[in-house]
Amino acid sequence: MTTIEPFEATDLFKLNNVNLDTLTENFPMEFYLEYLILWPDLFFKSVEKTVDTTNNNHNISGYMMGKTEGKGQDWHTHITAVTVCPEFRRIALASGLCNTLEAITDSAPHNVNFIDLFVKCNNTLALKLYEQLGYDVFRRVVGYYNSPSDGYPETLKKVDDDKDAFDMRKGMKRDEGKSIRKDGRKHKCYPHDVKF
Repeated sequence: MTTIEPFEATDLFKLNNVNLDTLTENFPMEFYLEYLILWPDLFFKSVEKTVDTTNNNHNISGYMMGKTEGKGQDWHTHITAVTVCPEFRRIALASGLCNTLEAITDSAPHNVNFIDLFVKCNNTLALKLYEQLGYDVFRRVVGYYNSPSDGYPETLKKVDDDKDAFDMRKGMKRDEGKSIRKDGRKHKCYPHDVKF
């Protein structure tokens, strides 16, 4: 049985089964702690109550890191990370984490206009998941995953599915479609153009 619980600082020492995976981005410890301090209600975990936790097997099956940012029409929730342990994938756990975040931020005190996230353009499984959840591509961020030594591409015409990200958004009812584009794949920008 899976439950959703608040993330705690000590959980950072119990994430090897989730984070030590090629599909999961890892962050410095202070990055996780910043989210725990500033957006504690938007940082939560899925816990498997039926998993044997003897022999140091931890029962955290996934987690969601989110934050709120922006002003006015740009007031939104940003999904920083949603990840699931490999043995718990393909059972709608990531969908459940995303739906929980949406339920929290679509109501008071957050009342966001939309939820956004960034995903590699070649991550077809994630794209399919987010599209099934109602997200649309708002724009392509060229060079989003470039290393600092690579710098920005010289032109927006030079795209690379492995280095570019789709900025995907899901509008809440109060947004009335203002933050969504149906032709988002045609719109391109640099990472420094993404400001809220």
